[in-house]
Amino acid sequence: MYLLLILPTLVSGFLACHIHPENKAKLHRYQGQYLYLKSAEMGLKCFGIALLISFLAHLLIPDTGKIYTFEFSLQLGPYMASKLAEMGVKTDEALLLAWVVILSVLTFFSAYILQAIACIRLMHKYGADKVGVGVTGAVLEDSPLDKLLFSLMQQKKKFVMLSLSDRKVYVGKVISMGEPSETGGMDQDISLIPLMSGYRDEKNLKVDFVTFYDEVEGEFYLTIRQEMIVSATEFNFKAYKDWNRSPQVEEEMSEPKPFWLK
Repeated sequence: MYLLLILPTLVSGFLACHIHPENKAKLHRYQGQYLYLKSAEMGLKCFGIALLISFLAHLLIPDTGKIYTFEFSLQLGPYMASKLAEMGVKTDEALLLAWVVILSVLTFFSAYILQAIACIRLMHKYGADKVGVGVTGAVLEDSPLDKLLFSLMQQKKKFVMLSLSDRKVYVGKVISMGEPSETGGMDQDISLIPLMSGYRDEKNLKVDFVTFYDEVEGEFYLTIRQEMIVSATEFNFKAYKDWNRSPQVEEEMSEPKPFWLK
């Protein structure tokens, strides 16, 4: 009978992984046996909280009956056991089954308690309005490329220069790095507001910008697969002009005015 608690423990652990703010952002990294073990870990936490709730209920509410060898304080247990007994289940088995059902429900409910505890902790750590930013930053911390793109995305007047595998080069503002899913992270694609674009010369790899989006009325958005990015760096207009001194560059790179800064 006790083995019936294994299934709700694992399922509640899997649910906790989906709704827990930190584990949700990392869920795509949990695959194979690691996902099972992570679900079991979270499920055991949920089960522990369920046992704690049962124990506190026993202490705070006057005893109204016993369920098998465990004293249980809520009237729901004896009521369920009596109904099961009326259906022909033996008294001892009915009491144990009622306890298992109630503990299973509490285990599922505990997944949301874990979520609430995590949200409170993260709000205290990052601030109520920056929980998502803080969690995302922590997840992307282990990748230099992700860390750079995320950092530039948070700063309004910072631009990134991306060199792609097809020699295309874009300069613009990163506005999104996507949302995580069960199978993919938040860093699969990036959304960019392009300021200018060009290409690298096939022989000397020098960048030649040919399109300037701020010269045209309208808003332009671009989505790039991160796997196409060969290199990324913060783009500094002054440094670019210093390295490429010419009347044409001085005129083209004088004062960038993307529409979100106008």
